[in-house]
Amino acid sequence: MIKLLTALVLLASFSITETGNAAVHHERYPQLSVNTSKTTVILIHGWSCDSTYWSAQLAALREHFNVITVDLAGHGQTPATRTEFSMASFGRDVAEVVAQLPPDQSLVLVGHSMGGPVAVEAAVLLGERVRGVIGVDTFASIGLPKPSQAENAARLAAFERDFSGTTRAFVSQSFFRPDADPILRERIADDMASADPKVGLAAIQGLNDWDGTQRLPLLKQPIATINADQVSLDEAKLKRYAPSFRLITLAGQGHFLMMENPARFNPVLINTIRGMLDDQRADVSASR
Repeated sequence: MIKLLTALVLLASFSITETGNAAVHHERYPQLSVNTSKTTVILIHGWSCDSTYWSAQLAALREHFNVITVDLAGHGQTPATRTEFSMASFGRDVAEVVAQLPPDQSLVLVGHSMGGPVAVEAAVLLGERVRGVIGVDTFASIGLPKPSQAENAARLAAFERDFSGTTRAFVSQSFFRPDADPILRERIADDMASADPKVGLAAIQGLNDWDGTQRLPLLKQPIATINADQVSLDEAKLKRYAPSFRLITLAGQGHFLMMENPARFNPVLINTIRGMLDDQRADVSASR
């Protein structure tokens, strides 16, 4: 029986790769259980990463939902065929993928790091089809004083001089706790350091330009974030911009918490998605 179940899981794990009109590479992973869900969870990676950073979430999520992973423009298998890499342009990448889905599929957008602002932009575009937005170690800078143009220019200059070396050092030193797995730390730092400098630099500028205090109020969906405790986030402050905002903290994790400890992270993500969907069902029932 165990061998049979393993074989079935392996068979079901093969994905259907789709390419949209804008050549946005994505992969669809149908729900594994017999109860077919009409909810699709879209996983959005962060800066200089790609869709494979979500590999440890796929099996757990597919027990409950359909899942799609996306490579944003200039990342992974999606080519950099444009010059704009703002958060809004990345949000349009996600919307391009959604345009190919059946119209009755509701969506939950999950974005890691830079993927959080991208998820917000996509949700604003997609409207009621999106039932919720969930960040992963993101949104901490919303409402904080913006660095000056001179400060941003100085930070960018280091990446412009040596994108690979600066990225490797930045990722290794800023995104991991001292007790992090050194193999995972090196693998992620090397991978991000190999990203396209043109895209990486433009995306940094896009993040600098993105103002969550102006964008979160446009959301009509509930929003939450599952964050590590390396960088503090003021939940009360973010509620000023999105009253539904909720912070879930996983203490003792680093920036890539979904990769560092998926056994801890995955149930929290699933419960957060379920909570959003259940709350909305209850609101609909109460309004009848």
